[in-house]
Amino acid sequence: MAEGGSDTPCDETDASTRLRIEQTRFERQVSRDDVGEQATVLLQHFIVERFQQDGFENAPGLDELRAGHAVSSEQEVVWSEVGSMLRSIGDELDRDQELQRMINSIPADSPIEAIIAVAHVVFLDGDISWGRIVGLFYFAYRMAARAIDSVLEKSFPNWINKLIKEVVKFLVLKFAHWIISKGGWLAIREYMGSPTWIWGTLVTLSASCLLFSLYKLSR
Repeated sequence: MAEGGSDTPCDETDASTRLRIEQTRFERQVSRDDVGEQATVLLQHFIVERFQQDGFENAPGLDELRAGHAVSSEQEVVWSEVGSMLRSIGDELDRDQELQRMINSIPADSPIEAIIAVAHVVFLDGDISWGRIVGLFYFAYRMAARAIDSVLEKSFPNWINKLIKEVVKFLVLKFAHWIISKGGWLAIREYMGSPTWIWGTLVTLSASCLLFSLYKLSR
Protein backbone atom coordinates (compact mmCIF):
# COMPACT_ATOMS: atom_id res chain seq x y z
CA MET A 1 0.00 0.00 0.00
CA ALA A 2 1.31 3.46 -0.88
CA GLU A 3 2.16 5.76 1.96
CA GLY A 4 -0.31 8.50 2.58
CA GLY A 5 -3.26 6.40 1.36
CA SER A 6 -6.63 7.54 2.60
CA ASP A 7 -8.08 5.68 5.58
CA THR A 8 -11.34 7.62 5.53
CA PRO A 9 -13.64 4.60 4.87
CA CYS A 10 -12.17 2.80 7.88
CA ASP A 11 -12.50 5.91 10.01
CA GLU A 12 -16.13 6.32 8.96
CA THR A 13 -16.88 2.69 9.81
CA ASP A 14 -15.25 3.04 13.21
CA ALA A 15 -17.17 6.25 13.88
CA SER A 16 -20.44 4.61 12.86
CA THR A 17 -19.73 1.65 15.15
CA ARG A 18 -18.90 3.94 18.05
CA LEU A 19 -22.09 5.90 17.45
CA ARG A 20 -24.21 2.73 17.55
CA ILE A 21 -22.49 1.58 20.74
CA GLU A 22 -23.00 4.99 22.35
CA GLN A 23 -26.65 5.07 21.28
CA THR A 24 -27.26 1.59 22.72
CA ARG A 25 -25.55 2.55 25.97
CA PHE A 26 -27.63 5.71 26.27
CA GLU A 27 -30.87 3.90 25.52
CA ARG A 28 -30.12 1.47 28.34
CA GLN A 29 -29.70 4.42 30.68
CA VAL A 30 -33.15 5.81 29.86
CA SER A 31 -35.98 3.83 31.46
CA ARG A 32 -39.75 4.07 31.16
CA ASP A 33 -39.77 5.69 34.59
CA ASP A 34 -37.27 8.29 33.34
CA VAL A 35 -39.49 9.04 30.35
CA GLY A 36 -42.52 9.46 32.60
CA GLU A 37 -40.78 11.63 35.19
CA GLN A 38 -39.29 13.89 32.53
CA ALA A 39 -42.63 14.07 30.74
CA THR A 40 -44.26 15.25 33.98
CA VAL A 41 -41.73 18.06 34.39
CA LEU A 42 -42.00 19.07 30.73
CA LEU A 43 -45.79 19.07 30.78
CA GLN A 44 -45.89 21.09 34.02
CA HIS A 45 -43.63 23.72 32.48
CA PHE A 46 -45.50 23.68 29.18
CA ILE A 47 -48.91 24.19 30.80
CA VAL A 48 -47.76 26.90 33.22
CA GLU A 49 -45.91 28.86 30.52
CA ARG A 50 -48.88 28.64 28.17
CA PHE A 51 -51.17 29.91 30.93
CA GLN A 52 -48.86 32.90 31.33
CA GLN A 53 -48.53 33.42 27.57
CA ASP A 54 -52.30 33.37 27.12
CA GLY A 55 -52.93 35.77 30.01
CA PHE A 56 -54.60 33.50 32.60
CA GLU A 57 -53.97 35.53 35.75
CA ASN A 58 -55.77 33.08 38.04
CA ALA A 59 -53.95 29.97 36.81
CA PRO A 60 -51.64 28.04 39.16
CA GLY A 61 -47.86 28.32 38.90
CA LEU A 62 -45.19 25.64 39.11
CA ASP A 63 -44.91 25.85 42.89
CA GLU A 64 -48.64 25.27 43.27
CA LEU A 65 -48.62 22.30 40.91
CA ARG A 66 -45.63 20.69 42.56
CA ALA A 67 -46.82 21.40 46.11
CA GLY A 68 -43.37 20.96 47.60
CA HIS A 69 -42.35 17.92 45.55
CA ALA A 70 -38.70 18.25 44.61
CA VAL A 71 -37.65 18.09 40.98
CA SER A 72 -34.10 17.00 40.16
CA SER A 73 -31.70 19.34 38.41
CA GLU A 74 -31.32 16.77 35.61
CA GLN A 75 -35.05 16.96 34.86
CA GLU A 76 -34.94 20.75 34.84
CA VAL A 77 -32.01 20.63 32.42
CA VAL A 78 -34.17 18.70 29.96
CA TRP A 79 -36.72 21.54 30.00
CA SER A 80 -34.00 24.17 29.56
CA GLU A 81 -32.76 22.24 26.51
CA VAL A 82 -36.07 21.53 24.77
CA GLY A 83 -38.56 23.99 26.27
CA SER A 84 -38.15 26.57 23.53
CA MET A 85 -38.78 23.86 20.94
CA LEU A 86 -41.98 22.74 22.63
CA ARG A 87 -43.10 26.38 22.69
CA SER A 88 -42.40 26.73 18.97
CA ILE A 89 -44.49 23.68 18.14
CA GLY A 90 -47.28 24.93 20.42
CA ASP A 91 -47.28 28.29 18.65
CA GLU A 92 -47.67 26.55 15.29
CA LEU A 93 -50.54 24.43 16.60
CA ASP A 94 -52.33 27.62 17.69
CA ARG A 95 -52.72 28.37 13.98
CA ASP A 96 -54.07 24.94 13.02
CA GLN A 97 -57.78 25.68 12.55
CA GLU A 98 -58.77 22.05 12.14
CA LEU A 99 -57.10 21.15 15.42
CA GLN A 100 -58.78 24.09 17.16
CA ARG A 101 -62.20 22.99 15.87
CA MET A 102 -61.58 19.48 17.15
CA ILE A 103 -60.58 20.70 20.61
CA ASN A 104 -63.44 23.20 20.82
CA SER A 105 -65.94 20.46 19.99
CA ILE A 106 -65.08 18.70 23.26
CA PRO A 107 -67.21 20.00 26.19
CA ALA A 108 -65.16 22.31 28.42
CA ASP A 109 -66.43 20.59 31.56
CA SER A 110 -65.54 17.09 30.39
CA PRO A 111 -64.26 14.82 33.17
CA ILE A 112 -60.62 13.82 32.93
CA GLU A 113 -61.62 10.26 32.07
CA ALA A 114 -63.43 11.56 28.98
CA ILE A 115 -60.44 13.71 27.98
CA ILE A 116 -58.13 10.69 28.16
CA ALA A 117 -60.65 8.65 26.17
CA VAL A 118 -60.44 11.26 23.41
CA ALA A 119 -56.63 11.13 23.61
CA HIS A 120 -56.80 7.38 23.02
CA VAL A 121 -58.81 7.96 19.86
CA VAL A 122 -56.69 10.84 18.56
CA PHE A 123 -53.20 9.62 19.43
CA LEU A 124 -53.41 5.82 19.45
CA ASP A 125 -53.27 4.96 15.74
CA GLY A 126 -49.68 3.72 15.68
CA ASP A 127 -48.13 6.76 13.95
CA ILE A 128 -45.45 8.11 16.29
CA SER A 129 -43.48 11.33 15.89
CA TRP A 130 -42.22 14.16 18.07
CA GLY A 131 -44.91 16.35 16.55
CA ARG A 132 -47.62 13.99 17.76
CA ILE A 133 -46.11 13.75 21.23
CA VAL A 134 -45.99 17.53 21.61
CA GLY A 135 -49.48 17.60 20.13
CA LEU A 136 -50.57 15.54 23.15
CA PHE A 137 -49.00 18.16 25.45
CA TYR A 138 -50.82 20.89 23.55
CA PHE A 139 -54.12 19.01 23.76
CA ALA A 140 -53.70 18.64 27.53
CA TYR A 141 -53.01 22.37 27.92
CA ARG A 142 -55.97 23.44 25.79
CA MET A 143 -58.35 21.22 27.74
CA ALA A 144 -56.96 22.63 31.00
CA ALA A 145 -57.37 26.19 29.70
CA ARG A 146 -60.97 25.53 28.64
CA ALA A 147 -61.76 23.96 32.02
CA ILE A 148 -60.21 26.66 34.18
CA ASP A 149 -63.45 28.57 34.80
CA SER A 150 -65.60 25.51 35.48
CA VAL A 151 -63.21 23.77 37.88
CA LEU A 152 -61.34 26.70 39.43
CA GLU A 153 -63.53 26.60 42.54
CA LYS A 154 -62.97 22.84 42.83
CA SER A 155 -59.25 23.05 43.65
CA PHE A 156 -57.92 23.63 40.16
CA PRO A 157 -54.28 22.70 40.90
CA ASN A 158 -55.39 19.24 42.01
CA TRP A 159 -57.47 18.86 38.84
CA ILE A 160 -54.52 19.82 36.63
CA ASN A 161 -52.20 17.47 38.51
CA LYS A 162 -54.62 14.63 37.94
CA LEU A 163 -54.85 15.53 34.25
CA ILE A 164 -51.03 15.63 33.98
CA LYS A 165 -50.76 12.27 35.75
CA GLU A 166 -53.25 10.61 33.41
CA VAL A 167 -51.74 12.18 30.27
CA VAL A 168 -48.25 11.06 31.29
CA LYS A 169 -49.54 7.56 32.03
CA PHE A 170 -51.00 7.42 28.53
CA LEU A 171 -47.81 8.89 27.03
CA VAL A 172 -45.64 6.25 28.69
CA LEU A 173 -47.97 3.50 27.50
CA LYS A 174 -48.01 4.75 23.92
CA PHE A 175 -44.70 6.52 23.35
CA ALA A 176 -42.08 5.47 25.97
CA HIS A 177 -40.45 2.73 23.90
CA TRP A 178 -40.18 5.05 20.89
CA ILE A 179 -38.74 7.92 22.98
CA ILE A 180 -36.17 5.55 24.51
CA SER A 181 -35.21 4.28 21.05
CA LYS A 182 -34.52 7.88 20.01
CA GLY A 183 -32.25 8.42 23.00
CA GLY A 184 -34.63 10.31 25.29
CA TRP A 185 -36.35 13.68 25.25
CA LEU A 186 -33.28 15.60 24.14
CA ALA A 187 -33.55 13.93 20.73
CA ILE A 188 -36.37 16.34 19.90
CA ARG A 189 -33.63 18.83 19.02
CA GLU A 190 -32.82 16.78 15.91
CA TYR A 191 -36.49 16.85 14.88
CA MET A 192 -36.59 20.62 15.20
CA GLY A 193 -33.49 20.80 13.04
CA SER A 194 -35.39 19.30 10.11
CA PRO A 195 -36.66 21.84 7.55
CA THR A 196 -39.96 19.94 7.29
CA TRP A 197 -40.81 19.69 11.01
CA ILE A 198 -43.71 22.16 10.84
CA TRP A 199 -45.30 20.47 7.85
CA GLY A 200 -44.84 17.03 9.37
CA THR A 201 -46.39 18.07 12.67
CA LEU A 202 -49.45 19.66 11.09
CA VAL A 203 -50.06 16.77 8.68
CA THR A 204 -49.80 14.25 11.52
CA LEU A 205 -52.24 16.13 13.72
CA SER A 206 -54.64 16.75 10.84
CA ALA A 207 -54.85 12.98 10.49
CA SER A 208 -55.58 12.81 14.22
CA CYS A 209 -58.44 15.28 13.80
CA LEU A 210 -59.86 13.09 11.04
CA LEU A 211 -59.75 10.09 13.34
CA PHE A 212 -61.61 12.06 15.99
CA SER A 213 -64.26 13.14 13.49
CA LEU A 214 -64.81 9.53 12.46
CA TYR A 215 -65.00 8.56 16.14
CA LYS A 216 -67.73 11.16 16.78
CA LEU A 217 -69.71 10.03 13.74
CA SER A 218 -69.64 6.44 14.98
CA ARG A 219 -71.20 7.30 18.33
